[in-house]
Amino acid sequence: MGFKDVIDQEQAKEFLKSSIASDRVSSGYLFHGPRGVGKAKLAIAFAQALNCENNDPDGCGECPACRRIARFVHPDVTFIFPTSAKNEYEEIVATHKARSENELFIHAFPAAATIKIKTIQDLRMDLAVGVREGRRRVVILAYAERMTPEASNCLLRTLEEPKPGVSNPRVTFVLTATSRNELLPTIVSRCQAVHLVPLPALEIQRVLMERKDKLDRKDMTVAEAAILARLSGGSLSAAVEFAEQDIVKYREANLEYLRSLGSRTPAEILAGAEALAEGNDRNQVRIFVHLALLWLRDLLLLRCNGREGDVAHADLADELRREAEGIELTEIRRRIDILEEIIFSMERNVDMSLLLSASFLRLAGVVKGNGPLAGDWRQSDA
Repeated sequence: MGFKDVIDQEQAKEFLKSSIASDRVSSGYLFHGPRGVGKAKLAIAFAQALNCENNDPDGCGECPACRRIARFVHPDVTFIFPTSAKNEYEEIVATHKARSENELFIHAFPAAATIKIKTIQDLRMDLAVGVREGRRRVVILAYAERMTPEASNCLLRTLEEPKPGVSNPRVTFVLTATSRNELLPTIVSRCQAVHLVPLPALEIQRVLMERKDKLDRKDMTVAEAAILARLSGGSLSAAVEFAEQDIVKYREANLEYLRSLGSRTPAEILAGAEALAEGNDRNQVRIFVHLALLWLRDLLLLRCNGREGDVAHADLADELRREAEGIELTEIRRRIDILEEIIFSMERNVDMSLLLSASFLRLAGVVKGNGPLAGDWRQSDA
């Protein structure tokens, strides 16, 4: 592993390598961008480059330090992520093992998982020891937006008024988040922001074809990989999830259901919502909504005279054109708003059945107004 194994993100990699080469490494970075574009992988590669024993600007991936960082056992590199309250230690060990062994690892955790204040307090004590054997201590806080309010304030104090030893200039924090707006502005202001962009569809297609054996998809064709890459929205994680199921067939059922909402009775709509919510499989709901949003955004693009070559559903261009001709812009935007509210609410502790039932009734025009209020998933440590 190392920078050379991070897919695309050339601008971000060059910025980080330049910081190392000029000896101007900051004490804090914020890697922000959509899910599945390589934020955690880039953070690990950055830690390797900072501590590489062969002084490889990319991080050689072969020296003892690089290999130990890749296995999450280097004493100077700490990798923190959201955990649930139960079996926290086992969860950390299992996640580190899975991430180190699977280059296509997808980090899935419970909706209520958070980074807690005790984790940050323990980190502060550990950092007081200073650098143990490498050149720099690196703390990676993945999904930093999932810090509890108490943990966020504790981290802020660490960045503002660190304890003795924590102020050592050889300590660097790397936070990853889908959006900088999800973090305290005072934390963001103390980090150098590094924006990661959606991955090119051709790069995702290449990775899927190269690793189709590991995905247990030896039968995957180039045409199918191209469809998955376009549907992924630039997210390798989404493309991998799509590859693991018959997403093309699922997409057809998804679109057919959404098109028929207007002709269904309220009881049928509620039954469909209950079926999707069954088992509280938030990942499956997220895929459903993601595909629906892509379709609506393609319609919006065509209605606004955009290029057909830019649509995600290029293989369904004829259907898109027909539907775009018969729908108003205001209706497309209304449906997009409802679906985006589902995504927003899913990140909180909400009842999935209630959320989907209310949202589907609104999509069908049966009820008006806003959906159910979402609770705050960033629970207090109190």
